[in-house]
Amino acid sequence: MKQIKDPIYGYVDIDDEYIQLINTPEFQRLRNIVQTSYQALYPSALHNRFVHSIGVFHLGEKAFSCFEFNVKKTFDDYKHRDWGKMKKTFLMACLLHDVGHSPFSHTGESFYKNDFKKEISELLSDDDLKKDISTGTGKPHEAMSAIVGLKLLRKFGISKSINEDLFIRSIIGAKYISEERLLENIIIGMLNGSLIDVDKLDYLIRDGYVTGFSTMALDVDRLFAGYTIVDYVDPSASKHRVAAYKRGALSVIENVTFANDLERHWIQNHPAILYDAKLVDLTISNYNVFMRKKYEEVLIEKTVFTEKALSYSGYLEQGVPLCLLSDDDIVSYLKNELHDTKEVKVLRQQYFDRDTRLKPLWKSESEFLQLEQDLMGSGIRRSFKATLKAISKTVFFMNNEELEKANEQKRLMEDAEKSDNEVLKEAVKTSLLAQNAIIQTFEIFNKFTNEYDLNFEYAFIFVEHHYESNYSKLQNSDIYIEFAPNRVIPLKDVLTVTSVTPNDDEKNGYYYLFSSKHNINKMKAKGLELGQEIMKYVSRNWRC
Repeated sequence: MKQIKDPIYGYVDIDDEYIQLINTPEFQRLRNIVQTSYQALYPSALHNRFVHSIGVFHLGEKAFSCFEFNVKKTFDDYKHRDWGKMKKTFLMACLLHDVGHSPFSHTGESFYKNDFKKEISELLSDDDLKKDISTGTGKPHEAMSAIVGLKLLRKFGISKSINEDLFIRSIIGAKYISEERLLENIIIGMLNGSLIDVDKLDYLIRDGYVTGFSTMALDVDRLFAGYTIVDYVDPSASKHRVAAYKRGALSVIENVTFANDLERHWIQNHPAILYDAKLVDLTISNYNVFMRKKYEEVLIEKTVFTEKALSYSGYLEQGVPLCLLSDDDIVSYLKNELHDTKEVKVLRQQYFDRDTRLKPLWKSESEFLQLEQDLMGSGIRRSFKATLKAISKTVFFMNNEELEKANEQKRLMEDAEKSDNEVLKEAVKTSLLAQNAIIQTFEIFNKFTNEYDLNFEYAFIFVEHHYESNYSKLQNSDIYIEFAPNRVIPLKDVLTVTSVTPNDDEKNGYYYLFSSKHNINKMKAKGLELGQEIMKYVSRNWRC
């Protein structure tokens, strides 16, 4: 037994069997994987996936114990299930649920493979699991964590005393199709549920603690104490068992939803955080190209973000400095002047030199929508937004160098269009439309810059999904509330708060524009706001 002091939960007791996993290089790697990308806005948000995993383990132990007690007290036929094995399986999943996370957490996740069906199927011969994951294996980091985690358990001989199938399902969120596996499906949802689970609870509590953005206390003890299974009689008078919370947990459920809403709306989508994440994303992309080019005889896969790269031995024996891949590798690549491309040099400056970093011209979706509706006609608004959305996958910075590159790319496409190859000509025709949209956007900003005697220094980020409250999910959830032994009501029927349906403009997404401190201050000296003036200029000069 070992105790780990957590600033939120106090001393967390951990048995030796779990400690041996925590002591592995693969788990210790999580000390160098940031939990969030919030440091750009909240400097104290330095927590990592290591402490988060300990927190999820701690909450998982409390949640499972309460659930087991409540179910055994109510149903005799559940008393003889192997609760010890299920609990150990669940806690192993809680502890290792992030062991395969990529550098910079979700920012680097897109560099993993999209699907791990083959790898997971080869690990287990379970036909039901293969069938149930036919539509996907969860998020890439979840699948990687399940693979790395199970191999660790097998290495230490622990896998023999757990349910390997349930372990993988709990991490990737793959529930059993059979209704007879209700108990196992509830356990899976306790770690990887759609609305409330111990993973989400820890990051909401921990993120609030380190950022200072704590709007309310989440009473997890009250929530866990009320988690159980009940008999529910549906409108057709058919009785079946469902997972439910006792009525005392109702306020906590709404508080968790509200806390999640606030974090997603005001922190995760803040322009400073999105900008920082974009810099990291582009850096990782360049790092991937750099490593594959330098060690092309060894790194033959499309990405260096492989299971082997996360391991202790990695590629060291093959002469490649790549193992226990973490944030440090990406930062080290960026801070050392090994780069022969202008893009990486710009990324280096933008990431480390806060004085030259581009600043957002508005700070929230709400401010953007107000500006857009006040300053742009509906036709221009839709056309310009659609163009930015279309080019956002290939364009971030807007400056003279990027404009020259865009024009050169257009010239190459026009040359290719003269080819005798009809297939090539047709493909180039489509690409030219997109390239013309990029150039039109660049030219608008360039002309605006010249008219106001500014520097041509801009960037933009398109946010495709309008923020929508999780209350809409509550209204369609399968959560039940037990008000009395014979009175079980679907949560959606007792909610007193409803979500607001977004309008068409909101559904189409929004964007943030960024420019230099020099440009912003120069416009301020003239009594003008740069963001407003750009929108006015676009409204006057954009060609639909």
